[in-house]
Amino acid sequence: MLSIERKRTEKVDFSKPLSKYIKEQFSKAEADQHETQISTLNGLREDVRNLQERTDTSKEMVWKYYSILSSLELRFPISENNVRISFPWTDSYRQRKTSLYSIYFERASVLFNYGSIVSQIASSTSRSNIEGVKKACNQFQLAAGVFIKLREYASLHPECSTSVDFSSDSLQALGTIMLAQAQECIYEKASMDNLSDSILSKLAAQVAEYYDSFNQLLNSNTLKTIVDRNWSSTATVKSFLYKAISLYCHAKGLEQVQQFGEQVSRLVIAVENINQSKVNLLKTAPNELKEIVERYVVLITKYCESAKKDNDTIYHDTIPPAHKLVPIEKKALAKALPLPDISFVDPFNSLVPFSVKEDSAYYNDQKETLLRKELDNIEFHNQSAKASLLSMGLPGSIEALDVGVPNALQEKMNVVTNEQGVSNITRLLENIQQLSDEDSAICLSAGNLLKKEEDEDNLMRATYGAQWYRTPSYTLTANLTQDYAKYTSHLQHSTKSDSFIRKKFEDHRNLISNLETQTEIIALLPTNNLPSSKISEIASLTVLMNDLDALMANRESIAEKLKNLCKKDDITLKLLSPQKDKSLIYAEEIQKYEPLQMSLNESFLKQQKLIEDIRKENEKFTSQKSKHGNQREEILQKYANAYKVYNELKANLDEGTQFYLNFQEILNKFLNRCKDFTTGRENEKIELKRQIEAGVNPHSPLTSPSPSLQSPINNYPNQFSSPQYHPNQQQQQPPQYVSPSSQPPQYSFNPQPYQPQSQQQFSAPPSSFTAPPQSFTAPPPYSSNNKHF
Repeated sequence: MLSIERKRTEKVDFSKPLSKYIKEQFSKAEADQHETQISTLNGLREDVRNLQERTDTSKEMVWKYYSILSSLELRFPISENNVRISFPWTDSYRQRKTSLYSIYFERASVLFNYGSIVSQIASSTSRSNIEGVKKACNQFQLAAGVFIKLREYASLHPECSTSVDFSSDSLQALGTIMLAQAQECIYEKASMDNLSDSILSKLAAQVAEYYDSFNQLLNSNTLKTIVDRNWSSTATVKSFLYKAISLYCHAKGLEQVQQFGEQVSRLVIAVENINQSKVNLLKTAPNELKEIVERYVVLITKYCESAKKDNDTIYHDTIPPAHKLVPIEKKALAKALPLPDISFVDPFNSLVPFSVKEDSAYYNDQKETLLRKELDNIEFHNQSAKASLLSMGLPGSIEALDVGVPNALQEKMNVVTNEQGVSNITRLLENIQQLSDEDSAICLSAGNLLKKEEDEDNLMRATYGAQWYRTPSYTLTANLTQDYAKYTSHLQHSTKSDSFIRKKFEDHRNLISNLETQTEIIALLPTNNLPSSKISEIASLTVLMNDLDALMANRESIAEKLKNLCKKDDITLKLLSPQKDKSLIYAEEIQKYEPLQMSLNESFLKQQKLIEDIRKENEKFTSQKSKHGNQREEILQKYANAYKVYNELKANLDEGTQFYLNFQEILNKFLNRCKDFTTGRENEKIELKRQIEAGVNPHSPLTSPSPSLQSPINNYPNQFSSPQYHPNQQQQQPPQYVSPSSQPPQYSFNPQPYQPQSQQQFSAPPSSFTAPPQSFTAPPPYSSNNKHF
């Protein structure tokens, strides 16, 4: 088997040119930070340059260096007129050196050597068993992929063709010979597996075709004077050899169908080809090749003579001339494999120009807007489906037909029992009251400090009159007083929300207690006189509702795929060295989301039809329900609502607890600001009082107090915003037997009047956002995701 000789290079130093460029384009600090990376890059290139072994380890090292060069290609304009780094490389055929100031030439040369190593690993692999044949075949196919990819790359960077082995003919020839040898391995494996003569014939015919193509390229004007003549000889020998093998295998198949005349005709041609293969063998040809040719010379000649004799003496079948024979079908199974993924730790990933960061941020805004829009649409349609089911009393009306406690309600009762529902809510209420008291005490302490300082200042001014010539407290405490009023207002709103939660708990306390003890519910449930098995519509309703559940679950799966795609979607590298206008890049890249968007749209359309089908079946079902069934449904619905309230209370109290904890941090900072201010003012008061009592020109304004006496108020800008929360004071009407989440008290950061929030309506899909949400410096608001029953 043939392998490709590697290109050779000399030592190259990246340090000075790269450091200079980083310093000029970014900063000296960046240049200093990248000294280690540049030094490592130099070392890696030296390791690649001095490689002697042809192993998988060597192959991985070359690929690593090639991958890192992709970062250099994007970030450093290495050329004769910019970052001047000259890369000297010899060609693979005559070892003549070419030096270019081109990162493309360097990268192409390294990729060539990667293909060279792969070809050498393939050709040196023993093919005496099936595993060896498979490994060699895989490596030859990978090498073919390398040279085909390299041909595309070199065509995009014409300067590379300065080196003769980067010409289009050269790289096409190298890719072809690798495919020829991979196809040859496939034939060898098929022969070992004892596949049919028909298949072997087709595989061998394709081997011969590849070697013919390779030979034609070697004889092109570009290559015929520079390529080793052994290559052309080997290609000629193998072309004739596999033509003979193909004809021989095909002839054996003809014997089975009793086409003896055509069999003789093809075997005569096979003998001619195998003899031509022997004639073209050089004395320097590998012994393995000589042995194969000699073996087939004997085998095919002997078989041809036997076939001729049988036809002459027994069959007397007409022997068709060669030009009337149908060409043997070729079967190409060897395929060029794609290059490995470029995966490495980019040593220069921080070197991104600001303009590129802005362009990347613009695209990120686009994809985030798309993601928010689709997630909002998913949430809208999920909630709309739930609301539609609730309006029809589903699935509660179906569960009400079961005997005893339905499984859905039993699961809810078990949850409340395990969590000790009433005690759990009581403990959370006590905890939130304690936190509220602590926050109120901190806020009150800060207010008292400010009031005490102002009262003392007013007293001193009343006592000393015009002699007390310093800035009044109310002027200096404007910001602090405003914050105090704002924080006090937030606490008042929070207290109202707490009261709403307590009232909500008291209103549902007995029902939650019944869920916990369970015996009361079991005693209340009447026996249903109409078993669910007697109503045919139930089966249809159940199937349709299961389909709806599956549809919603699939949407959640699509949502996760959208999130993951958005998270991984980074086009910075494509914007670093764009081959087209960035607006086209944006348009092309955003298209990757279209398949998932189309899946969501199909899901939304299916939901409309499902809801309508459920409505029709439910109307039939409702007309057949018994009186006892309705009573059971009312009881089950009541406790389903109680369970919903229980979960809402837990969520509200958890939210409130987090609110008070976060607010406490803000209030402590505010208290410290007040302490610093009042301490400074106290020191200033003592000093001014001393001056007045000592008779030191008390009528002169204290225009320049010492730094220690300056009011600290200006050192504490109003930088802390605080949260508040709004309760939902509107009692919800008991909905049907599935517990949708009602609106919990909202903990937010913008002071608003305390108002109840109405039940969410589902009339139209949410509009898409045009901008990302405003960021906050205060603790983030709590949000909860309602889950489908």
